[in-house]
Amino acid sequence: MERRPLQLILMLTHFGTFYCTAPTFNLRITCDNKLALYVDGNDQAANLINQNRWSKDDVVKISSAFRVIAAQCMNGNKSSKMGLLASLDDDNGDVLMTSDTENWRCLAGNPVADWTTVEFDDSQWQKAIPNGVTGSQGMTISTDAVWITAATSPKSKVCCRYTRAFSRQPKALG
Repeated sequence: MERRPLQLILMLTHFGTFYCTAPTFNLRITCDNKLALYVDGNDQAANLINQNRWSKDDVVKISSAFRVIAAQCMNGNKSSKMGLLASLDDDNGDVLMTSDTENWRCLAGNPVADWTTVEFDDSQWQKAIPNGVTGSQGMTISTDAVWITAATSPKSKVCCRYTRAFSRQPKALG
């Protein structure tokens, strides 16, 4: 994939004051079965219309300056596989990141209260593993995305995080 630097858009008002706005990315995401989504600790519930439908994805506009995507998947059917499927793209449709087993970390059960924040240290969480399910048929999520889950067998809840360091773009950009 093409590597591109993060772009900031500067707007100059007639008073000479500069405002800096970051372009947005499209986060395409679903969970089996119920999704709770946070970006940099901010609850995105108001932006989700399909959070209770694993076969439909939600598309959430997030700042290109985001640091952490945190998702909690809850499954009332404890015998079925559960997990997360996601991709991130820009307004040109270029895929910048997908759910994978290299860059996402997941934990089965209940994490500590601040697990959705930028400051939370997830280094003790294990890397995500594939949950054995494939495909995003009928969704807008990239076909390169992998359904992921926690390494320890989740029974009813799995929490996953994608943490982006200041020094790098989403996975596909470097």
